[in-house]
Amino acid sequence: MKKVVFFDLDGTLCSGGSLQVEPEVLTAFEVLRKTEVLPIIATGRSYYEVAELLDLLKVEHYILSNGCFIRFGEKILQNVGFTPQEIEAILAIASENQIAAGYFNQKGFAVSQLSEVVEAHVSYMGITDVPIAPRFYQQNFVNFMNLYLSEEAEERIYPKIKHLADVVRFAPLAIDVLPKKVSKGTAIQRLLKELSSTELEIYAFGDQMNDHSMFELADYSVAMKQGSSALKQQATYVAKTEKGVLEGLKHYHLLP
Repeated sequence: MKKVVFFDLDGTLCSGGSLQVEPEVLTAFEVLRKTEVLPIIATGRSYYEVAELLDLLKVEHYILSNGCFIRFGEKILQNVGFTPQEIEAILAIASENQIAAGYFNQKGFAVSQLSEVVEAHVSYMGITDVPIAPRFYQQNFVNFMNLYLSEEAEERIYPKIKHLADVVRFAPLAIDVLPKKVSKGTAIQRLLKELSSTELEIYAFGDQMNDHSMFELADYSVAMKQGSSALKQQATYVAKTEKGVLEGLKHYHLLP
């Protein structure tokens, strides 16, 4: 039976928004490969943000943008996004509620405006260069969007937006706005079809509710110590230390 492990990045493999991994995590990935355990990254980040880290981790397969983009070896399995008309419908709701938006693809991003909420969010995520381009979507393909808002504001707009897109909170002041039926979970299902000739045992490591769909598909799931309470309730194991990835791998005997 082949073992496959899906790892979130922010708050899981990487602390905060640093996109940095500890040397012992790199060593763990080497050990996994040597023992024929397949590590796969599943993140809300886009390729332009994580290209160097993917090379450093030496992963061949990855899910980006919360499932919008899937790569299996040399093959791109999926690269989905919004139409300009769908984006304008979402922007109309955002504008009514004085909410700034972000546009993302695999090459870059832009925000509609640099509001106080956007500034607080990018500081939290460790992002320093923030392009402002309200009409980015008119010249560029958009995989997904962000809306920058509190949980209270999210509750207010959700009834209006739910028929247009799926939303998932990934930070205190931001939600991902995804094409309908796109998630880490649906992306994992698509990727696993490429491995369908082998009996698989699935593990997942995460910390926030954008990992919920991933945990649903896993045989064993590890929530980080600082993860959301809802995800912890779903996990088969909750880390007790700040080194949750290493702890979880050892708990399930994937590391010595």
